Amino acid sequence: MSEPASLVYADEAIRFIESIEDPVTRNLVNMAFVCFVKRIHLEKRDRPRIDIDALFLVTTLRDFFSEHDVLARTLDGEKVGAWFEDET
Repeated sequence: MSEPASLVYADEAIRFIESIEDPVTRNLVNMAFVCFVKRIHLEKRDRPRIDIDALFLVTTLRDFFSEHDVLARTLDGEKVGAWFEDET
């Protein structure tokens, strides 16, 4: 059986989260990261098979969660973004 995957650059990821200026974005990124870390460390099934760059993950989450208007419109049921342009 192979070694379980681990988070690399986790300390840097935490410092990056702490440096996010917008409190709403910081909170959303932190909540998602905590959920992710809990799943990696507490789940006994369906765990990642490779190491994960935590800093890359949180910078991507920051980019996603910083779009407050897009998130609000999506939560209201609107199909927002290029992924839906071809749908009728």
